[in-house]
Amino acid sequence: MLNVNILSVCKMTHLVLPGMVERSKGVILNISSASGMNPFPLLTIYSATKGFVDFFSQCIHEEYKSKGIFVQSVLPFFVATKMSKIRKPSLTVPTSEAYVKSAMKTVGLKTRTNGYPIHSLMGTIVCMLPSSLYLKLSMYRGKSIRARYLKKAKKN
Repeated sequence: MLNVNILSVCKMTHLVLPGMVERSKGVILNISSASGMNPFPLLTIYSATKGFVDFFSQCIHEEYKSKGIFVQSVLPFFVATKMSKIRKPSLTVPTSEAYVKSAMKTVGLKTRTNGYPIHSLMGTIVCMLPSSLYLKLSMYRGKSIRARYLKKAKKN
């Protein structure tokens, strides 16, 4: 997780930035996660590494925006993909195609985006919650996810 979410983001940025600086233009899209917007207990490493991607993106944007480079942090909630193991899209869980189509409309406009209208609403609500309530809800959600995973693993 550290390699994918931290080292590869740093390495790719290091590779592409010099050419962008030379051309005085460029766009970098880094995929973080809504789990990186705030601490998420029981997904600690994932949440922390996604938080790194978000902070890193914000910092690089500020450092290079005067050079014509736009850096965006994309913070999706759940999307129906093979990786998320969510097969059926819903109001709050778009297909990957719908999510990408929506998120691409924010490139160049927002340095941080949840990428999808319902996700943006969810992100706003999450950020408005008192941290003690958010952490309590996250812990409950994390325990629920863990219990389902362990139950499924026990069957296999």
